[in-house]
Amino acid sequence: MSDHQDAGVRLEPALGRPRSADATEAVLAAALALAYEGGVHHATAARISERSGVAKTTIYRRWPNAAAVVMDAFLDEITPLIRYRRRADVRATFIAAIKELARALRGPRGDLLRHLLGVAQTDLELQKAFWDQWISPRRVQAKEVIAEAKTLGQLRADLDEDVLIDTLFGAVYYRLMIPYAEVSGPYIEALVDQVLAGASGPRI
Repeated sequence: MSDHQDAGVRLEPALGRPRSADATEAVLAAALALAYEGGVHHATAARISERSGVAKTTIYRRWPNAAAVVMDAFLDEITPLIRYRRRADVRATFIAAIKELARALRGPRGDLLRHLLGVAQTDLELQKAFWDQWISPRRVQAKEVIAEAKTLGQLRADLDEDVLIDTLFGAVYYRLMIPYAEVSGPYIEALVDQVLAGASGPRI
């Protein structure tokens, strides 16, 4: 072992890669696996350290608590699955985006999201992580879609972008967080059609 190796990392680093990157990946992978196995509270710092081979002191130098590690791991996994992709028009773009979100959050991911949001109600660090790493970037992407649709005449020029985003995605998160009904393809299409009907026509 090199004299310069971080004493907090007990795993041998992969050849040619920074030790800090190896430690981060190991910690995130361990945290996510533990959270899927038993929920957010199962992924304690001690368990993450034991499974990842990274010392707790090293973990706490980057994250304030174990829940924050799980949050980072969750966002790291799901973000590539829910990027906006432009379709033929604003309707098709939002339908595709919401379907991808619903698909990504089915099963264990949806359960984990509910747990994380529950913890975030009393953890300001997690609230900030949700906003900075997930909600805010997706709202920026949605506003770009809306601005383009306004330019093309697909949406009213005076449309409030924040209200439109809240209406579309608020309905989806409501069903995800209180799962009384599935976020199905037909539901998503009906939701987008009904919301955009008021967003594209003349103001009442």
